[in-house]
Amino acid sequence: MIVQKVLNHNAAIVVDENEEKVAIGSGIAFKKKKHDYINPDHIEKLFVLPEEQSDPFTHLLESAENWETGLIQNVIFWIEKEYELQLDSHSYALLFDHFIHLMKRLHHGTHLVNHLLQEIQTLYPDSFHIAERAAAKLSEESGFSISQDETGFLAMHLYAAGQKRTSPKRVRQHTEILNSMVSVMEEDLNTIFPRRTMAYEGLISHLHVTVKAAELNEALTKAPAEMIEMMREKYPASYHAAEKAVAVLQKEQGLSIPNDESVYIAMHIQRLLSRTE
Repeated sequence: MIVQKVLNHNAAIVVDENEEKVAIGSGIAFKKKKHDYINPDHIEKLFVLPEEQSDPFTHLLESAENWETGLIQNVIFWIEKEYELQLDSHSYALLFDHFIHLMKRLHHGTHLVNHLLQEIQTLYPDSFHIAERAAAKLSEESGFSISQDETGFLAMHLYAAGQKRTSPKRVRQHTEILNSMVSVMEEDLNTIFPRRTMAYEGLISHLHVTVKAAELNEALTKAPAEMIEMMREKYPASYHAAEKAVAVLQKEQGLSIPNDESVYIAMHIQRLLSRTE
């Protein structure tokens, strides 16, 4: 493959079958210049990016330190090999971009607070486990300590990479919707639900299914009339909080959810309140 432009020691734009592609691999572009040859066997990743993503990504590779890009490439390669993942070019670029900005934050001692951490751990446990191991590997090789908050952000990227037609942005938006519904219910009840409990995980998992069904316009199981009446009479506070969360979701997100879905949400709320008491 012929070098069109060197981006850093570990990446270059090459011409392959009369098409420009991004080639990535440990040291593949070291001391190379335009029109030099790169052995295809040394390339770990070769892809074409959409036009709107190409320039930002290549600029990112050019501006990053060589040791950083090499380290990140090694970690991503390890993730793919260890967990038998095959990242497409779009997911690879987004994950690489996330790692680069993570390294910049670590360099500057900047700490991001992840308000969605508990929800991420509950909804995406497999991705969080991979993120924990990847963060440990990155920490070991870079010398930086990586927080659980940052691990949570990484988990969302890894989850999105494993899903078709899903971006990290969309995963975060979906998770934020659930977090917002919880906040509405806590405010209405003037309480804070206990995190890291089976009851809280049950609530988040149920909200996840409910919102996902609404996003995909899928039908939800209707609640029996007697169950609705029982919850209204016996646990009015929980039912009202659930109704309010559903109403806010419908108004702010434009998602259609049956009113009787409130009864199932209220049951999870009541479990949480009973635990608190």
